[in-house]
Amino acid sequence: MNRLTLAEFRERSAEFAAAVASTPGTCRFCSGPLWQLAAHDHLHPAVAGESFIIERDGIWLLFAMQEPSGIHFPLEASWMFGCPLAGDPMAAVALLREAADRAAVERGQPLAFFVGGLVPDGPVHRALRTLEQGSRCWREYPGMDVMQIDLGEGLEAWRERRSKKFRRTLREIAEPLPGLEIVDVSKEDPDALYALLLGIQRDSYKWREGTDIFQIPEYADFYRALLEGLHASGDLRMLVARREGVDLAHIFGGVAGGTYRGLQMSYRDSVRDLALGNRLQIENLRRCADEGIVTYDLGMHASYKERWTDRWEKRIGVLWVG
Repeated sequence: MNRLTLAEFRERSAEFAAAVASTPGTCRFCSGPLWQLAAHDHLHPAVAGESFIIERDGIWLLFAMQEPSGIHFPLEASWMFGCPLAGDPMAAVALLREAADRAAVERGQPLAFFVGGLVPDGPVHRALRTLEQGSRCWREYPGMDVMQIDLGEGLEAWRERRSKKFRRTLREIAEPLPGLEIVDVSKEDPDALYALLLGIQRDSYKWREGTDIFQIPEYADFYRALLEGLHASGDLRMLVARREGVDLAHIFGGVAGGTYRGLQMSYRDSVRDLALGNRLQIENLRRCADEGIVTYDLGMHASYKERWTDRWEKRIGVLWVG
């Protein structure tokens, strides 16, 4: 087995991304290196201790110990949408057991690991359960649920699954607004895109109320890193609603394989009566369907997302001490 430094992992992150893509039942976007490293670099620098990054034959473990708990968490430990085990689940769990046992002998004490982003009774969860018998500690905890739209049969099939009331709303917002255009800005300069995004955020009702996530510096840096990384890889998807040269609203996300992952959406408070959030969402859905996107991931649960969603999926986490 190969133990890597964080710098070595950055150099081999494409290999890790390929392993994530082959891992059944986990979030490819949030388990991937861009999300994990952006969170490690900007959300947890004060608590992240020694990394625990192991690779063997294309199987990966991606953890960092957090102080003062001493528990090894995924690099992204705020929501834990992603899973830190990548590759064949049984092989990954066998590697986790072997690496933990070896490290325990070296340190003279057992190690604790928290594995998040698990589909209950999914392939990785079932493989992990083989560790439960004889373990010093095994606890399962509710995770951060996710809400997803199925675009496998296209946009019209999704539309037909909506309630009669919501279909009426969708017909209403399909009517064009005079002077309004929706523009794909994904390939524009990333610094300019971030400034555009931040300008809209700062003019939103959330900013006025003090609840906008971009008002928290570390989260602003996290999303900026995601935007820049997605732009560099060609996986950024960003639409802007514009009228008379003024950017009024944005929707921002990224693509991994056949999945679109939504990240942020906002609009200026002065145009909140124009339903620009809904207009951008439906246009983004249409473009994703045309692109061949199968799953449109809306992220964590929120009540306003329920009418858009086909699946409300549970996630769990496991704390294990061997």
